[in-house]
Amino acid sequence: MLRGAGGIRRQHITQVVLSIGKRHQLFQTILPFRPCIHSSCSSHAAHSHALTLDSLRLRRVPEGNPSAHVYDQLLDARISVTPSTHSGLDAHTSQQCGADCGPFPSGVIDVVNVFMRGTTEQRKCIVQKIKNCPATCRYFTHRENATRLAQAMVSTTQPSRAHVVMAIAHRLGCRFKPSHFESVVHELSLRECWSLIPPLVSFARHQCGRTTARLLNWKMRAFIECHRFDKLDRVIMEFSREGIKPLRRTFHLLVSGHLRNRDLDSAKKGIETMENVGFPPDASTYALIATVYRFLGLDHQVHTRALDAIRDVDARMATHVLNSIVQHFLDVGDETGAAQYIRFFSLTDVDDSVIADLGNDTTGVAGATSHQKTDPVYPLRINPDAATFTILIDYMANQRRFCQVYNLVARLVEAKAKPDSGIIAALIRAYSLNNRDDLAVSLFAAMLHPGGADGALHSLCRITGMKLASEQPIDVKHIPLTVHVFNAILGRIMELRGLTGARFIFRAMRSRNIQPSAATIEIFLDYLDRTENVTPRQLIRFLRSMSTAVYGLTLRHFHVILRNILRREKYLAHRTGWNVTAAMCSPTRERIPVPRQGRVLLSSDNFDPGSGLRLPRRFRYDSWLRPIVLFLSRRGINSDRATIAMRLRHESMVDPSLGTARDVLRHMAEKGMYPNQYHYMALMDGYAKEGNMSEAERTMESASEAGFKPEVIMYTVLITGYGRQGKPQLAMRAFHRMVSAGIPPDIPAIDALACAYFAVGAYKVARRILLQLWTQVKPFPSELQGASLKQLATAFRANSRKGPCQKRPLTKQQQKLLSWKIRGFQQEWKQVVTVHSPRVLRRRLNRCRAWLLRHSWDSAGITTHHTCNV
Repeated sequence: MLRGAGGIRRQHITQVVLSIGKRHQLFQTILPFRPCIHSSCSSHAAHSHALTLDSLRLRRVPEGNPSAHVYDQLLDARISVTPSTHSGLDAHTSQQCGADCGPFPSGVIDVVNVFMRGTTEQRKCIVQKIKNCPATCRYFTHRENATRLAQAMVSTTQPSRAHVVMAIAHRLGCRFKPSHFESVVHELSLRECWSLIPPLVSFARHQCGRTTARLLNWKMRAFIECHRFDKLDRVIMEFSREGIKPLRRTFHLLVSGHLRNRDLDSAKKGIETMENVGFPPDASTYALIATVYRFLGLDHQVHTRALDAIRDVDARMATHVLNSIVQHFLDVGDETGAAQYIRFFSLTDVDDSVIADLGNDTTGVAGATSHQKTDPVYPLRINPDAATFTILIDYMANQRRFCQVYNLVARLVEAKAKPDSGIIAALIRAYSLNNRDDLAVSLFAAMLHPGGADGALHSLCRITGMKLASEQPIDVKHIPLTVHVFNAILGRIMELRGLTGARFIFRAMRSRNIQPSAATIEIFLDYLDRTENVTPRQLIRFLRSMSTAVYGLTLRHFHVILRNILRREKYLAHRTGWNVTAAMCSPTRERIPVPRQGRVLLSSDNFDPGSGLRLPRRFRYDSWLRPIVLFLSRRGINSDRATIAMRLRHESMVDPSLGTARDVLRHMAEKGMYPNQYHYMALMDGYAKEGNMSEAERTMESASEAGFKPEVIMYTVLITGYGRQGKPQLAMRAFHRMVSAGIPPDIPAIDALACAYFAVGAYKVARRILLQLWTQVKPFPSELQGASLKQLATAFRANSRKGPCQKRPLTKQQQKLLSWKIRGFQQEWKQVVTVHSPRVLRRRLNRCRAWLLRHSWDSAGITTHHTCNV
């Protein structure tokens, strides 16, 4: 399976993939049980009624099957309703399966386990045995007891056993009300076990003979969380079939689901249907739309309506809406627009500090100034919550404003916002970006074991090689440990310790009974893609192995695979490296043209991954990628803006005129999705690769007019494009414009600038650029002071994989210093150009001829010979 993995440790990857799915599958291997008799059944008569499995005719398993010994042990096992003294593996089994079920004995849990894994005949025998044991039967025949038992099963490592409990009780003649199922479904939602809710709701309809609007709403919510958008309309049909009038919440769920799926037309139809039924849109409708419109982009009209509706909704919903609006503006980098809405939060001293942090060095998105008049008109004061500070901490950390991050932690206490696991995850990410891994690991260790004395902590210190800090910025004693905290530390642990760190994190999750999420798989796949350099085929293999244990495939998983494929196809089409650029500018080097043939053909006529992705007959990854595409399309999942950005990148490689790429943007706008800076970057990259630098410049101007501040990546595209044309002076001019705009250069920008001079043979200028601009991103290593240009370029490029660079805007002094260095580069370049210009060469030739004449050489042949040599 892992053949051709190259330098990757195949065994480690296999173990990691297996460990993430172990103990989190829906059905697990049957574990052996010891004989256990309830005290109430201690008499001889009671023993005759004890629940045993001696008479069950269990199916025999072939000797080669590793589960054969389990069934052999079950032949002699006795299961009752009281726990007994266990040892070895059985003690561990009791702890994992029954000890976390509160007052319910392990014998009842064992009955549920065996029933869940038994055949039809075995289940009939188990039901009969339960009837013969009154001590066990009372947990299933009384609906209140059975409901409490099912709710307790939700909190175990196998929440699917809640459905089994309801099924056993139904076979024993227990008749539930829909309210009992509603309580169990509510517990499943709190544990985010969304995939278990639809079958339980269907079973409630079968068992009770009817259903309720609340159960159907839970079913629709579960389909949304599981990305089963193809079944939303079917739930609406169930309301009609059952004769139940939909509620306002029903249509709110329907509209939010379509908006999350980037289906604006279906969302509009849902609102029209809601009006026809008798629920006109109100304040709660506009507030809900504002919270989910982020999937389509920034729309000021939606925000204005939501702001008008805030005063008519409850405090919790108002905070949620305001958080969503602030997040929308920060997603596009519009700090000015975000600051306009942060003013509506209470605690003025906290707000003023945050606004001051967000108001520096920003350019607002087009239309953001329209919100400046809302402050005096809407004197709202809304209490911030933990999500508010999580949004701000994440944004400040991504902008490398770590001083503001620490200030926000202090302000959190003043705001009296109760911290949660999201705050902890945001702080761990911020510490990791700030290269304070000791603080990140210490905070994670405090969450992992608040007491401090645990073997896992010693293993964590040994793996990371760091000492734990004595004090934490936040008291984490009463904060529950969730999967978000593990996801925050997973990426950094893998950067430090590779796959060994990933195995440790997955084991810690398993020991805390925390199930990995879809984001966990995405982080792991992203690490394999960026660090281990795996092939698309291997990524698809790992995705298949890991996703079966969690929620299945998602569109973000598909993004990782598509990104890997497009990067490889881009390399085949254009190649990379300084020598490739030099071959374009050198008259003596021969460049081997690469035919333009798309490996992945993306259609712009449709936007769902299934019909939008057309695979050629001889596509190398056809048999591997097609099941993923079909899986997403069958669930009715539409492409998002990231998928469309990848389509633009592909079209820039296939279609030189970029006509199809413009059609993609047009269809994207018709679907109600707003382009972001990544779509403009994809167009700029396509124009630059074709040598149409004027269009690339105009595209960047269009992005600026649309409200997107030019970033370092856009200028890097321009620098690379001018370098490919052999115009280093224009590349330097673009670099100077970037510095003048206060944008700090990063490693790719400096590398592209040095490559532009290397391509035309100005090796001294390229070396000087690396030496003098190295300190802008990393400290210069002293051992490379006398290194060659090749050694410098190799070491400089290697720094891009060692961590993020500073993103803070350049100060005036830094801009002046860089401008002074740029002028030095330009002067040296002028000297190089002057030395190699035709006028200088003619002057040298004339001086040589004059020197020969002064020496009175009589032989014309000798004179001609020397002249030709010069």
